[in-house]
Amino acid sequence: MTKDFFKRIKENNLLPFLFFLLVSCCLWLLQVLNEDYETDIPFSVSINNVPDNIELVDGDEAEVLVRLSDRGTVLSRYKLGKTLSIAVDFSEFKHNGGTLSLPLSMLKKQMVSVMEGTTSIVQYPEDTLYVRVRQNSKLLPVVLNGKIDAAEHYEVTSVEISPVDVMVSAMPDRLEAMEFVETEYIVKKYLKSDKVFTVKIATGDYMNVEPSVVDVRVSVSPMKIKKVRVPVVKVNFPKPFFAMWLPNEVELSFEVSESNYDAVGPADFVVNLDYNDILSARGGYVPLKLVTSSSLVKNVVLKPSRIMVGGAL
Repeated sequence: MTKDFFKRIKENNLLPFLFFLLVSCCLWLLQVLNEDYETDIPFSVSINNVPDNIELVDGDEAEVLVRLSDRGTVLSRYKLGKTLSIAVDFSEFKHNGGTLSLPLSMLKKQMVSVMEGTTSIVQYPEDTLYVRVRQNSKLLPVVLNGKIDAAEHYEVTSVEISPVDVMVSAMPDRLEAMEFVETEYIVKKYLKSDKVFTVKIATGDYMNVEPSVVDVRVSVSPMKIKKVRVPVVKVNFPKPFFAMWLPNEVELSFEVSESNYDAVGPADFVVNLDYNDILSARGGYVPLKLVTSSSLVKNVVLKPSRIMVGGAL
């Protein structure tokens, strides 16, 4: 059967035809490969000197495509041969959170060094090499970092952050030690009315926060003047002891916000008169001491704030 096949080829002159067809194809292929073309060629990029505490998601090697121009014979060797390899130092990357970036134009010199002299770079389909640092994530509360004060005769009654928690992504060992994140430092002073402002979350190296900003709502109330009468507590006095000139109570005036006006009363204050101060005064003035006061008030004034020692002790 095989003999009959070759016999028919010989009788029909197919063998010379196939030979010339093969030669024509080879000549056509050589002609085609000697023309100039453009194609995307992969480059393997090794990342050297990665710090011990940093792990890259895809390992210490990356691949980038570069569009090259040259004769077809050269480009075919790039396609069929070993991948072109270059190296870059970790310190050359810029980092934004957990993403490292490096413009491919910075690698041009190294690329040229491993290419044929006739090959030229046309363009970079992706102009930047991106590499990701391995991170873990967890939800953490936000703490305000800064100073917020009201104007005179006003009071900050509340400061609220929204959202109260944000999703934090960081290197595993660092994230494990974190209990909260802070806002960037802010100063808001002399406030006379409620305010809402936006502030960024402070981030560190190889760290991402989502959302990256929070709203801070500050409630401010005007202060009102309130007066109360408070008993004077006599301290270190001998018993029995009586003197008509000793006050039994004093008047306290103070500023308190409208929202807390009814919440503050005489029981929130303690005023002392110390017998030892009277002995030290030797006939002069003795101060009345405010030893306990409400945290809701400010600008407390005692009336009287001191007394004149009189009579014999």
